[in-house]
Amino acid sequence: MVPAEPVKPMKAVILAAGQAKRFGKFKPLVPLFGLPLIEHTILGLRRMGIKEIGIVYNRKELKEYLSKKYPNLVFIHNPHPERENGYSLLLAREFATEPFILAMADHYFSTTFFERRKLRDNTIFVSTQCVDPEEATKVKVRDGYVENIGKEIDEYDYFDTGMFFCTPDIFEHASQIQKDVLRLSDIMKLLASQGKLKYLVVEDFWIDIDTPESLKFAEQKIEESIMKGEDGYIARAINRKISMRITRAIAKYSWSTPNALTTVSLCMGLFSALLFFLHLPLLGGIFTQLTSIIDGCDGEMARLKRMSSKFGASFDALSDRYVDILIVLGLLYNISINWISILLFFFAVTGVILFSYTWHLTEIRVRFGGRDVRLFLIFLLTLPLPLLGYSIPALLMSLGVITHGGALFSLAKLRLRAQ
Repeated sequence: MVPAEPVKPMKAVILAAGQAKRFGKFKPLVPLFGLPLIEHTILGLRRMGIKEIGIVYNRKELKEYLSKKYPNLVFIHNPHPERENGYSLLLAREFATEPFILAMADHYFSTTFFERRKLRDNTIFVSTQCVDPEEATKVKVRDGYVENIGKEIDEYDYFDTGMFFCTPDIFEHASQIQKDVLRLSDIMKLLASQGKLKYLVVEDFWIDIDTPESLKFAEQKIEESIMKGEDGYIARAINRKISMRITRAIAKYSWSTPNALTTVSLCMGLFSALLFFLHLPLLGGIFTQLTSIIDGCDGEMARLKRMSSKFGASFDALSDRYVDILIVLGLLYNISINWISILLFFFAVTGVILFSYTWHLTEIRVRFGGRDVRLFLIFLLTLPLPLLGYSIPALLMSLGVITHGGALFSLAKLRLRAQ
């Protein structure tokens, strides 16, 4: 039954019973940036607000793995994977009794595909972007509907991305095709011939993981997507090279959420400050730099697992400010307290606060005053222990100069933009 009004899908079906003849390995569980390929789609669907997800599977290791991690998934067994993905879809008929998202388990979709949308008719998600056009299914459109679909068609406008919005009447259409081997493309071709298949253009990265080369390419694109464009000099040159490896190594674990990693970074930062208060500035500097590296993991995990949230961003920003202030206070604790050192502390700590405040207000990032640079300076200038009486005052002065200078630079740049 086709809904009278556009609706937000509350269910999804992932087809994961393929035989992976070309790839050689079981694709749904193959690691993609540390996370099994199918989990990227599951997390994306949950990001859409979809609570009920059905997995059409054949191999029991998939069910065993996913049921432990996602106990609310519904598993639909396909005993005949050789009958192709259209047959897999038919097996989901009892589960998909309302409009649903349909996705392929061996595809990777960027976050744009999982934006919350209201749709009404059977719709194929298409794109002009494609990594392997020769192997992709082509789509010819006209007047808002799909006119033709197939791998061999000569004239086409878009590529089939492997994601669909479906209504329950798709099963009635699929049942009209009398074939033992039923492909999803056969069903879509039938809908297109009857003028009942719409299309939605999504211009972002997607890929069918069909070869080891396509898996490697997908990893490169994911790495690019989870790196922040406004990274500072130290973050880009040093920190990301380490934090990315940490994120990749722990991504598969359920506990590795962005907020959990923010908590780890907060605890490590507080420990760094404690080391300064205990007059252990060398260790304090080393742990400060380690804190800077770990601080990048929460954002990377949020983008990788599609778990970004306003709470997470606020929690991260607030915990960073607490740590920064305590570390600067710990630096003061390692030198003689006099009016000069107090002024230097005030200069540095107000700069740290105002730099962050100005950045969030203006949305202009000044890289030379960023947290990565500040914490790296603390690490460097606490290394020469015999010179701490000179290096810490110089450090406080440097922190104040780059942060206040950065805040004023952001303000000036905003003014120039407005003119």
